[in-house]
Amino acid sequence: MCSTCFVTDNPRDQNCSPRCGRRASKDKRRALERNAFVAPVNRTEVYERDRWTCQLCHEPVARAEVVPHPQAPTIDHVIPLAKGGTHEPANVQCAHFMCNSIKRDRGHQAEGIKQAA
Repeated sequence: MCSTCFVTDNPRDQNCSPRCGRRASKDKRRALERNAFVAPVNRTEVYERDRWTCQLCHEPVARAEVVPHPQAPTIDHVIPLAKGGTHEPANVQCAHFMCNSIKRDRGHQAEGIKQAA
C-alpha cells in the first residue's frame, strides 16, 4: 500500500513495510485497550474489497496519498471501538482520512459526511 520495498525472513509478516506494520500494531493496541475483540485486519485487503472507495461519502480515495492528506485511505470502524465495536474485517471499511475524522466515534449514524467532505 505505501509503495515501500520491504523484504523479510518472517513468513508471518503480512505488512508491506515497517511503517505499515507500525500502523497495524497501533490499530490492534487501540482495540485491546478497549477490550474489543481483535482479529487480523489487512488494510490493503479491506481497500480492495471496498474497491478503493470511501464507504462514507462513496467517492474514490487517493491511493497514493498518506495521512494527513484529506483524501488518503484509512480504516474506519463501522461500529466504533469507543462504542463497543470490534477490530475485525466485518467491522472495518475504507474511508477518506477527512470523512473518518468528521465521523469520529458517532458510528454509522453519522450524517452530513458527504456534504462536509
